[in-house]
Amino acid sequence: MNKCGDGSALGCAVENFPWIITGLIVVVLGLVAFRLFLYLRERWPRTKPPTPQPPRTPQKPTPPGTPIQPTPRPPAPPAPPPPKPTPLLIRISDPPDLKLASFKGDTGVQNDFADVLSAVALAAQGWKQLQSKYHGERGIDGLFVREVRGGGGFECLAIDSRSNTSSYDPASMSDAKLSADIAQLYELGAFPKQTADELMRGLHQGSSFFRKELWRHDLSSGLTTICELGRQGEKGRSLTRSNARLMSALFLSLEHFDRGAVYLGQQPLDNEPD
Repeated sequence: MNKCGDGSALGCAVENFPWIITGLIVVVLGLVAFRLFLYLRERWPRTKPPTPQPPRTPQKPTPPGTPIQPTPRPPAPPAPPPPKPTPLLIRISDPPDLKLASFKGDTGVQNDFADVLSAVALAAQGWKQLQSKYHGERGIDGLFVREVRGGGGFECLAIDSRSNTSSYDPASMSDAKLSADIAQLYELGAFPKQTADELMRGLHQGSSFFRKELWRHDLSSGLTTICELGRQGEKGRSLTRSNARLMSALFLSLEHFDRGAVYLGQQPLDNEPD
């Protein structure tokens, strides 16, 4: 039955509904295809046709020395190597050449300098100095202790220091004299009783861990003679070595310290009158 022919609009629409749907689908697909075409066209790389270049005319070479092509400069010569360091050409005299006049002409000051020199030399070897003087010049010139390597204790060294040819009395370094000095030092509080007892024990058991030596410093030549001493202070074996630079350094340091030249013979350089 033809529903469009009888004049019914609803019947005609129902009859042609599949065709309407098909048409709408075709239109939608066409729009989607057109939109995809535009998208691909925007993303596709555009290549421009190459621009024709005019033919190059050959140029004549520019001679050197013109502003366009300056004259090439020769390479700079390499820098000379720095001079090799060389030692300083200085003349020095090792012996301190100290005289009695260097110590205000006082033999006692010379011997005091010898005491300080011995103490500095022994301290550099690891010895610890103990109090050993009392009542001015009485006592022991130097009393030192040092750890015994691997021995679990200490060794002691008592010394008498002399300068140049000053006299030496063996009785001043006998065991009896040192024993009395150690007892007196303990009474005056120089060290505790346990230390005094150990020093006495070392002195009485011999020279294994308590040695006695005479140190004589020749202040002119810079030589130091070290002599072993026996139980009565008698001299034994000896050896001589140079302490010239140590003597000179110590004298210059004390000279600078003694600005008024009370003990030494001349004032330090920075204290001399203009």
